[in-house]
Amino acid sequence: MENNTNKDLLNSKNRFNQTNQNNIFNNSNNNISNLNNNNPNINSSSNINNNVNNFVNNFNNNNLNNKINNNKYSEPQLAAYLKRESGGEFLNKNFLLSGASSGVGRSLAYFLLNNGAKVLLCGRDIETLKKIGEKFPNQASACEIDLIQDLQIYDLKTSAIEVLGGIDCIINCAGIMFDGDLEKTFPQDYDYSIDINLRSLFVLLKCLDKFILPGCSIINVSCFYGNRPISGLMSHNISKAGLEMFTKYAALEFASRGVRVNAIAAGLIDSNALRYSGISESEYNNFRKRVEKNIPLQKMAFPDDIAKAVLFLCSKRSQKITGQVIKVDGGRSLTSSGFVSWKGSKNMNSRFEPDGYDIKTNVQNFVGKVKQVINAQGNANTNRFPVTPEEIDRMINVSNWSTRLAEAHQKLNADYKPLDQNDEFLEQNYMK
Repeated sequence: MENNTNKDLLNSKNRFNQTNQNNIFNNSNNNISNLNNNNPNINSSSNINNNVNNFVNNFNNNNLNNKINNNKYSEPQLAAYLKRESGGEFLNKNFLLSGASSGVGRSLAYFLLNNGAKVLLCGRDIETLKKIGEKFPNQASACEIDLIQDLQIYDLKTSAIEVLGGIDCIINCAGIMFDGDLEKTFPQDYDYSIDINLRSLFVLLKCLDKFILPGCSIINVSCFYGNRPISGLMSHNISKAGLEMFTKYAALEFASRGVRVNAIAAGLIDSNALRYSGISESEYNNFRKRVEKNIPLQKMAFPDDIAKAVLFLCSKRSQKITGQVIKVDGGRSLTSSGFVSWKGSKNMNSRFEPDGYDIKTNVQNFVGKVKQVINAQGNANTNRFPVTPEEIDRMINVSNWSTRLAEAHQKLNADYKPLDQNDEFLEQNYMK
């Protein structure tokens, strides 16, 4: 009976993780002796199997509890530990994430870290990046960077090599938005928007080119304004349109190396991005109400909604997708409603997604229409097209271009500038 017990318990080792085989083997031998000492008259294989199962469960639970009690895993990391034990898709993958301190980037940072990935968090708010990574000391690294500075991007390359070695995925969530039409936008604001939203990615990929691993996925977070411009956001529209074309070009260039490049054209997101542009909270609430009326799904997206689409492009499920701009906008790009003729930044009732003019402009438009009606009534006789021969002759005398005369070309030529000497060919061949 003792031999059978040993045989059953030794076979149970196949259930355990290979990295813990030695410890499990020793514990199982000790458990065998305990089973035999406590149950000398064991004569049922079902009892033996139950004892083996209990031992396995107790071992795994004790092992996990010991790691948590020894502060190897804090409570927020419990889900991450269980995911890694089962073999997550992003386990030990190397991610470079820009714009990680807020919005979509922050949502992606938490998800990737909780799924066992090694992430280099990049952004301007270093304190927020440290708070995100402090619970994942073995996975997260923070890098303070202003993407408008080329030298800082070069420093980022050094940090990425030291921390990650190679790169499995690059996610670009960094972006900025300036409001302003053609009249109001300063050239400095335009340049800054282009530098952050477009040029910085070019410099970043140029620096990291040699360290991008085969099979890497590059995802850029764009905006649906990149292919459907809106008045009042000139520099933002242009920079996002350039980002989408850069995505397509990079996809062609990297395809031979097995590297995929895609973009997410996000709809309007309920985040702090617009608040950073300077609008008040009341303006933002009014803006959100107007926007949701023009979204078929009738709700603005949250950062998590965009993050899920980005994760799909990072995963193996999108192995055949490259050079694509995927719209995640609640169906907004399908509609044509909500268009308002632009009358200049000073005359609109909102800097983003206006649905009309402000009160002053509405009054001016009304007064202008009234004046047009009054003038049209007062000039009804003078504005009509000439009909009688006398009226036609009067019109001919005033204008060289309105005439019924057959010799009209002679009258017109009388007021023309004489031909230059260089026009002798025209005069000889066409002015006879």
